[in-house]
Amino acid sequence: KLANRLTMGLVIAALIIGAAMLMRIDTKSKLFGYPSVAIVCFMVATLAGVFLVLNSLLHDLPQRRRRR
Repeated sequence: KLANRLTMGLVIAALIIGAAMLMRIDTKSKLFGYPSVAIVCFMVATLAGVFLVLNSLLHDLPQRRRRR
């Protein structure tokens, strides 16, 4: 579990860094006034981060309660 979460966290961090780098590139396609590819990367990173946190909270807490 820990290795999977760590790997997913690194992938999310890479998406955020990549999206931040893409913000500097001027493109014709804009979304909310920013390059659309960068905004989509930020949205994917946000959704993945929320999934990671919810998955950790929902699946780890019941296991801790069962052990007691």
